[in-house]
Amino acid sequence: MGCIISKVFNGSPKSLTQWIILLAAAGIILTSPYGGKVVTRALREYLQKRARNKEWEKTLDTQNVSRALYALRKRKQIKIEVRGNKTVIRLTERGRKRKLEYEYENIKVPEPEAWDKKWRLLMFDIPDEAKLIRDNFRLKLKNIGFMPFQKSVWIYPYPCEDEIDFVTEYLRIGRYLTLLTVRIENDSPLKEKFSL
Repeated sequence: MGCIISKVFNGSPKSLTQWIILLAAAGIILTSPYGGKVVTRALREYLQKRARNKEWEKTLDTQNVSRALYALRKRKQIKIEVRGNKTVIRLTERGRKRKLEYEYENIKVPEPEAWDKKWRLLMFDIPDEAKLIRDNFRLKLKNIGFMPFQKSVWIYPYPCEDEIDFVTEYLRIGRYLTLLTVRIENDSPLKEKFSL
């Protein structure tokens, strides 16, 4: 019995449910035929090896893993299929939507070792009828590390095109914004704000 993961995750899921959804998205394969206890035990062992804090590891008992699997199946977010002598846990369409929510909640821009001395200016004009989305977007920009530069213009020092593409696609606001990479003369105050 064992566990084969087809993809490595960045970031750290915050709950057992998030872990199972992310593993299902990666196409977790258990090298044993399906049986409730076998699946539960294999998942528990895999998660215990990767637990980053001992308190969280204590919650990884068989009963909690079994409950999380049951709840995800009941909500139709995962499917468990037997293929020969292997068991595959995969996401349903509903599960894929939940995974997108996790990715959106936890998105971060990786900080490069050296700054390229360019600034990312993000300009947007989201209409008033989408005020809630606009507020959500501003909050997400703050969480990522952007700072307001002017009204509806935000600034960030590192490459972030992929992350901004993901956020704007998730919120469906891509048509309302422009991301520019620029050099700014006399950028000492900005460098100070970003601790560069």
